[in-house]
Amino acid sequence: MTLSALPTLPSPADQTSRGAGSPSVCVVVPMPNDPPWELFDAIPPDIPIIVSDDSDGHLSPPPRDNVHYVDYAAQEAYAGSHYGAMPHKSAASRNIGHYIAWKEGFDVIIALDYDCQTRPGWLDAHLGSLGRVDQAPGVRPVADNGWVNPITKAFDNGDTVYARGYPYEWRTPSLAQTRTEPVSGRVALNLGVWDGILDLNGIDKLYAGEPGDPGVPAGPSRIALGNIPICGMNTAFVRELTPAYYFLPDLWVNGWQLSRHDDIWGGYITKRLMDLRGDLLAYGGPVVGHTKQTRLERVVVLEQWMHLMSMPFYDIVDEAAARVEAGDYADMFAHFVEEYARGVESSSAPSHYREVYSQLGDWMTRWAAAFR
Repeated sequence: MTLSALPTLPSPADQTSRGAGSPSVCVVVPMPNDPPWELFDAIPPDIPIIVSDDSDGHLSPPPRDNVHYVDYAAQEAYAGSHYGAMPHKSAASRNIGHYIAWKEGFDVIIALDYDCQTRPGWLDAHLGSLGRVDQAPGVRPVADNGWVNPITKAFDNGDTVYARGYPYEWRTPSLAQTRTEPVSGRVALNLGVWDGILDLNGIDKLYAGEPGDPGVPAGPSRIALGNIPICGMNTAFVRELTPAYYFLPDLWVNGWQLSRHDDIWGGYITKRLMDLRGDLLAYGGPVVGHTKQTRLERVVVLEQWMHLMSMPFYDIVDEAAARVEAGDYADMFAHFVEEYARGVESSSAPSHYREVYSQLGDWMTRWAAAFR
């Protein structure tokens, strides 16, 4: 496929203005198969939806004028030499959609999963959470380098419900403790959560089930002043963050698949660079309805290596990010991947871990090159 044969792609110039200074917006959804399109009824008809077509051309025709399919041939034609940075067959297939939205010049990009139901006010809530905040409710871990849990709902027996990706190493009452404090600054990424089928680790659901309610408190979104597991199924972010917000691809370790880390590990890097830059991450609303549960036995298998390999990965990321200077996100991410590669070489992690980390570094290097 040549560039002239690409599907018609959206332009910010075609979007209906929502008032002086209103940003242009694009929604990106990865799709391996046809979804029930009524899930997206709350997306206004002038907001383009770029579909990262992971069926490679087997989806039914676009049901709406604002839907733009991009199959593998179209992706390669658009990305050219940078096509090698675009993963397939995982949730990380959304990267090409983010890249297109960035390159076409949209001010705000919204990442949405194909099994998430948008609701009235969904778009306005995302846009209202981005930008300048003053004296917003911040949540800071008490422990150094600690984590914030975006779920506040507990089980009926009082046990804490932890979001997918919250490390087990930090799941004690003392280490998980947080305090609130006011914070001002610019929100560059808003993490909307989900109800119905919560985004928890598979093994947690097998043992304890789930409450179905994330417990989002009334009032404005909170600000995460520490590490936070960034689920990628319902987030909004400013255009300039795109080079540093990379969903990592699935890989295989001795025959086992490393999966379900794409947004969590990629988001960990993003948050590190946001902290360095001084930008904020908000979390809470808007809440989408998560409608699909993958068979839990399969989820447990897919998450096995993520649980084992997370902490050494975070150590490498922390050391690499500490050597990066604040600046443009494209420059920061490019510098980060250089330092990350050095960190992998000197890591004391097992050799098969280092091989996976190295492969992830190769993917990130290609992504960084796409913004140079």
